[in-house]
Amino acid sequence: MGKNNFWSPYIAGIGLGLTLLATFYIMGKGLGASSAFSIVSAVAVEKINPEFAGNLRYFSRYLSTASPLKDWIVFEILGLFAGALTGALLSRNFQIRFDKAPGMGGTTRLFTAFTGGILIGFAGRLARGCTSGVALSGGAQLAAAGWIFVISMFISGFLFAAIFRRLWS
Repeated sequence: MGKNNFWSPYIAGIGLGLTLLATFYIMGKGLGASSAFSIVSAVAVEKINPEFAGNLRYFSRYLSTASPLKDWIVFEILGLFAGALTGALLSRNFQIRFDKAPGMGGTTRLFTAFTGGILIGFAGRLARGCTSGVALSGGAQLAAAGWIFVISMFISGFLFAAIFRRLWS
């Protein structure tokens, strides 16, 4: 098996579709990810400063659960990590690496990656859902917002890829 032993996108797409269908059927909800991070953040802030966490209206809905391990969405994220790791190991594509542009320093790359992660996490919660929740679950329900988002995401992805490609060459 070579270095490019990737899964067929058709098989992966069918698997994702069946997972989404099962999630709707079993849990009554579609796939998503950002609320798991909100749950874990709320519980962590409560452990550090219970009074502060209790005064935040945003965290109140997440603190009603006694433990983050009682919410299925946290297990979805753990399963996502485990599944991705298993897939990479089985296809012999797993490697730990630090991708960055040739002219970019390690500190700059870590700063931009961390800042980008914070911004996208904040934007996902501000939008009341992440890309997987809006695109996959919304699109599967034929919601106009889901399809508008997917089309906008692809258009902006193509535009910004052309702009930012210069930074990585």
